[in-house]
Amino acid sequence: MTFIQKLARLAGNLLRISLTNPKRLRYVLGMTLAATDDVADPFIDLVRLPPVNVEDLLPAAGSTLRGSLILFSQTNASISVLEAVALTLLMKEAGAARVFEFGTYKGVSTTQLALNLPAEGRLYTLDLPEGDPRSRFPISFAKDAVIAAEGGKGSLVPDDLLPRIQFLKQDSAALDEQPYAGTIDLVFVDGAHNLEYVRNDSEKGWRMLRPGGIIVWHDCCIRDPDVVRYLLGCPFSPSRVVGTSLAFAVKPAVEQVSRPSAGQ
Repeated sequence: MTFIQKLARLAGNLLRISLTNPKRLRYVLGMTLAATDDVADPFIDLVRLPPVNVEDLLPAAGSTLRGSLILFSQTNASISVLEAVALTLLMKEAGAARVFEFGTYKGVSTTQLALNLPAEGRLYTLDLPEGDPRSRFPISFAKDAVIAAEGGKGSLVPDDLLPRIQFLKQDSAALDEQPYAGTIDLVFVDGAHNLEYVRNDSEKGWRMLRPGGIIVWHDCCIRDPDVVRYLLGCPFSPSRVVGTSLAFAVKPAVEQVSRPSAGQ
């Protein structure tokens, strides 16, 4: 179907709905507005990120995968149920035994990550110290500032998972990633959402990853434009998981190193 044909069909459908079922125009216009919001600004155009369906993360035909979920009541600034499933599938794809998380908050994603580690696995999760929300970079979004100052970091993590987790109380901008370099199977970036912190956490997380490891970003959506802006400009070739605000990238087994051309 050509562009003109699609436009004509849309106009016809809108006319038909307005004549036969006008109460549904609000629903149609709301869905259309949401779609246009995703692409209206070329600097945060989500459609530029290659889409991957959750079903694409399932194991190959003939094989099975066992994962676990712990479901919480709705919690502010947390992963959704579908995101928990996708995150679990990405952990299994990475064969994750060592995981690093930027942004603990109450511990919903922390719980999901720790739950799917092998018995000897280890999760490192980092957040600002409680009672000391000072940060090297300004936290420019009000919701992030509220979360940074809030107490109870990691309070939702079940007691039986605590032995698998090391809680790091530090500004990620001051974190020395070298002790973790090349040893982490999966990195989850879900800290402050302004560009300086997204870049800091992503670049440190990438250096932590072993070859073949996976980095996952939360809040890849127009509500957090700096996350999308960074992902569209970064060198990691991320994809977005359809129906979620997750994006991910796989670290190549051998990273390409740019070399100067002859005569330089």
